[in-house]
Amino acid sequence: MKRFKHILMYAGTERTEAAIARAVTLAIENDARLTLMDVVKRVPRALSVLSDATGPEEIEQLLCQDHQQKLLKIASEYIDTDVSIDTVVTVGDPATEIVQRVLSDQYDLVIKCADGMSSAGRLFGSVARSLLRICPCPLWILKPEIHGEFDRVLAAVDMESHDQAHANLNREIFGLAASIATRENAQLDVVTAWDVWMENALRRRSGDTEIDTLVHQHEQQVRNRLHELLQTSENSVPESQCHVYRGHAAGVVRSVADRLEADLLVMGTVCRTGAAGFLIGNTAETVLADITCSILALKPEGFISPIEMATDTNPPN
Repeated sequence: MKRFKHILMYAGTERTEAAIARAVTLAIENDARLTLMDVVKRVPRALSVLSDATGPEEIEQLLCQDHQQKLLKIASEYIDTDVSIDTVVTVGDPATEIVQRVLSDQYDLVIKCADGMSSAGRLFGSVARSLLRICPCPLWILKPEIHGEFDRVLAAVDMESHDQAHANLNREIFGLAASIATRENAQLDVVTAWDVWMENALRRRSGDTEIDTLVHQHEQQVRNRLHELLQTSENSVPESQCHVYRGHAAGVVRSVADRLEADLLVMGTVCRTGAAGFLIGNTAETVLADITCSILALKPEGFISPIEMATDTNPPN
């Protein structure tokens, strides 16, 4: 998997050792630069009225220095790898700061450790969910418990969309999943969902015979497109297994991931609302609500982060 040249590892969560080790390994294999980043949240300005000795800015500066020392210590543990490791600590909202750094320094992969299962049963916290919406480059969120190699990689593709952007995204999803599976000697699975829109209304209008034929044809088209994707991909893996099910995409992906006990899900986050960058697709949002495996999320070509749009509409003085 030699496609990443500038990797950003967010080290602002607990139990990041395995994720950092994986980031270093990726950097070695890709001959890439690696940056360890942490973000200090802003200190409430109300504290300034409680103490004249130390203001919020001074506290933030002290925190930044402390976090920087921790990152330098982590980087020193990998000095024998010859990987170029930079460290950076900023102040602000973590997701926003990460994306601003991605945009300014042209990172092509962000790695973050998942926050761990919350009381609500969710693996991905607010920072991860924000990054899934606004990060323009691939985002790899690793479960804290993941150590060593993956055993099962699942690629979720959309075979019902006909536009070129979705076709390109499907190829990238499958290509990356296949590359990771090959690298880690893992089983590769591919899942796609299909359905017939307004089927009940169509049956009332056209009758069962005609719609049964339409349903069969639609399923066959989906299967044919999936077959073409696997055959035309440069990274096609012969032993990959396909899972084609009728139903809502989010439910199908979650069900297959759970049944296979997938270690990694590779999928796209596509906005279908027309407000590019502000919302991830309904399928991705629903899948991530209770998925329990690591995620590698990709954006389609032409995605513009709302952070970049805000910068363009508000140029500096």
